[in-house]
Amino acid sequence: MKLAISIVMLAASSTLASAQGVRHVPPADAEAGQDLELVAEAPASTPTLVAHVRTRGTQPFTDIELVRKDNARWVAVVPAAAVVAPGVDYYVTAGDAPVFATLEWPHSIAVRVPADAERRTRDELRAGHRRSRMHALGEWVEYGTKTVNGTKLADHYYRFDADFSYRLWTYPLEEIRVGYTRLLGDTLQAPDQMCPTTEACTAEAGFKVAGWFELGLAAVEGVRFDARMMVMATQDGFAVGGRGEARLGERDASHVALGVEYLAAVGTNGFFRLGWGTVPRLPMSATVEITNLPADHRPTGVRLYYDLGYDVTPGVRIGLRVGYAARNQSVAGFTGGGGASVEF
Repeated sequence: MKLAISIVMLAASSTLASAQGVRHVPPADAEAGQDLELVAEAPASTPTLVAHVRTRGTQPFTDIELVRKDNARWVAVVPAAAVVAPGVDYYVTAGDAPVFATLEWPHSIAVRVPADAERRTRDELRAGHRRSRMHALGEWVEYGTKTVNGTKLADHYYRFDADFSYRLWTYPLEEIRVGYTRLLGDTLQAPDQMCPTTEACTAEAGFKVAGWFELGLAAVEGVRFDARMMVMATQDGFAVGGRGEARLGERDASHVALGVEYLAAVGTNGFFRLGWGTVPRLPMSATVEITNLPADHRPTGVRLYYDLGYDVTPGVRIGLRVGYAARNQSVAGFTGGGGASVEF
């Protein structure tokens, strides 16, 4: 019934327009955030043409006078800010006479929202409309102390990371990050290095300064790959490293992730992480890591640690990390750390 009434009204409008020499063909649809042109053909003697426009579902109409486009055509440009979903309603008058649709029965144009724009809106809502983030994390990793011939051999390191990230949301590039890392420890001396005595000894390992740059890529929403390039000042001089992480889900909510990090002359670690955000304001994750840090000559060890975050206020979070680390079944140690982040 409604369709039949609409057809009758459009037919009546077309008849009236033809009688006054005005012809208007409405656009099939429009794209959100883009100017919308309403074009009419009319002789120069036609009274002033006015398009009365509103966003679908709102009450007042805005008047936009049609201006000459060429000898036979007139155009009204609906500004991009007014072209929003779900659609645009309008009718056209010449003087006081309707020539296309009417106030009571306006014509409606559906407004399409591009897929990237819809995705960006969802990302902005998840991030609370905050694009920038500052983050710092420090941790202590203890593999345990072995005693060989009465000599205690330490095996531990600490790591500190600080970074700044910015959400671009220019898909597939979601985010960029720049950061600083410091990793220093004390572990068994390398076999090709001399100790002061014939007994085994430990030596400092790791690096004091490293800078890195990271890209967060997500061609498909919810599936993300982070790629990092790192330059380090190690015990043996300058070296490079890298890190990659593939993740399904949101980092600060429920997700699974698999990744690897390579630090030349320092070591390699691979990890699997399971995160969940089922408790409001308390994101959590558990990570299993296989690594030989802080020195690449050390045997592979295993770390298991648990992260718990707490949202102090929207955009401000503190975190705690606890776990253990071991290179074999007889000796193990404690992993502990904490961090904080601010988004704005």
